[in-house]
Amino acid sequence: MLSNTTRCSTKTATLALLALLCAGCSQTPHTPLLDNSLAYGDVRVLNRLTPSVDKNLMLRLYKVPSHDHSCGIETEQPCNYVYTLSVSTFDEHPEVNTYSLGTGYISDIAWLNEGAVDTVKLQYTMKFYSDSATPPTEQRVEQHVISVTPKTLIQMESANPSKL
Repeated sequence: MLSNTTRCSTKTATLALLALLCAGCSQTPHTPLLDNSLAYGDVRVLNRLTPSVDKNLMLRLYKVPSHDHSCGIETEQPCNYVYTLSVSTFDEHPEVNTYSLGTGYISDIAWLNEGAVDTVKLQYTMKFYSDSATPPTEQRVEQHVISVTPKTLIQMESANPSKL
């Protein structure tokens, strides 16, 4: 038979271990990009694009305003955004990865046909506004085609930048 002291210390040790485990599970690493994405970022589910293409991965595009540039002091509108692409499989134990697509303004994004399993081909336009534009008048524009898997992101094509 256990004494009251032994029972009490066993309960205390169990509760302490449980609290430690719960604290470890709820911890999320804080990075400025993650904090900004959660606080005021914008997410776009790319699987809704191009309904005619069969989707074998889940893609989300996260957009967070870049604080390095502004369209004007009075409006404080961001001219550039920091983009992160998340990729995951639909498996029971999904493979997950994130990729940086850089800073600028992404438009005209489309999901292209791709025959390979767990591979996605995306085409998009990246615009780069000048730092002092109020509103943005001069910008560089690049066309990108990327191939994405849960393990890699490959730049397939990138057109030379043009100025508008």
